[in-house]
Amino acid sequence: MQKSTMALVTIVLLGVVSCGGGGGSASSSSSSSSSGADTLFNAVKATTPSFSATVSAGGPGLKAQVFSAPTITDQAMNVAFQLLRNYTYPDDEGKVDMSNIYKLLWEASHYLAEAPSRCTPGASVTDAAVAPYQFSDFLGHTYDCTGSEAESGGYGNSVAYKVSGDDRYMLVSYKWAPDAAQQIAIGVIQTSYNDTTKDISLIFAQAVNYPAGSTMGGVSGAGFATRARITGNSGAHSFELKMLTQNASLVGKGISQGAGNYFLMRCGANYYCLPAGATETDLAAITPTNYANVRGNCESYKAAVSAAVPYDVNTDLPKIDLSDFNHGVAGTPVHYQMF
Repeated sequence: MQKSTMALVTIVLLGVVSCGGGGGSASSSSSSSSSGADTLFNAVKATTPSFSATVSAGGPGLKAQVFSAPTITDQAMNVAFQLLRNYTYPDDEGKVDMSNIYKLLWEASHYLAEAPSRCTPGASVTDAAVAPYQFSDFLGHTYDCTGSEAESGGYGNSVAYKVSGDDRYMLVSYKWAPDAAQQIAIGVIQTSYNDTTKDISLIFAQAVNYPAGSTMGGVSGAGFATRARITGNSGAHSFELKMLTQNASLVGKGISQGAGNYFLMRCGANYYCLPAGATETDLAAITPTNYANVRGNCESYKAAVSAAVPYDVNTDLPKIDLSDFNHGVAGTPVHYQMF
């Protein structure tokens, strides 16, 4: 695989989507950036909902009320807002934290951009064989180029990817722990993107641990975890998704952008029909309904959304104690590197 091709893979494969945080706040000191209309970061935002903040948006330098938007009393919609709230660098720095998937992948772009210099072509490997967190729903991909960045200053990552025609495949595991005594964040992102068709598939999981005795963790320790899966098309803005935090598990389907379009989300037996381009105000005002009363704009989605199997908070969420990431590395209780 040529370096120029590998660089293109890295540029393309940068993004993610999901919904809702589980509490707490993780941050990164990196100030990475991504650019280009075809980066996966932008492609995912064109595919899935990206809720704009209204009431909870703070002014410059003020932290927004990410975990308790005062106008959103419905827990499922509060979770959806937290995970899928729009993030734009640098405007939203200090307002959106690492429980937000757009923020998460923006920060991850710094590490993904370094993948070409570390990737070494080799024997084909499967996603299940190299991921440090054992998802129950891998995308079933193989990779022929792998590499790891040695941990430095608490940061590090490992990457596997492949180019096949217009299809780009990538699996990345990462660690952010510049002060492991205060915070350790470990995550896995797997994705594919087709430059021509604009089809996207993505899964990710992240766990943030505040060790016992830390400022955020207190005497016993604390943390939060998130999990998401999406499929869709950035050209048509069509999507299906599953999102999970400690507070809620949601599934959804529809069209995320364009006047007159809608999408349907479900949490348990509650259904939420939202207009494309929904804002924080829309989420705050919506009232859930039951399956029988999903009609009109969202009726065409209700059979699929009803049949979707949500993530289980008891079995599908990464453990906050980071025990899902095993073997131990460089003074931390977890091993995030795949090779």
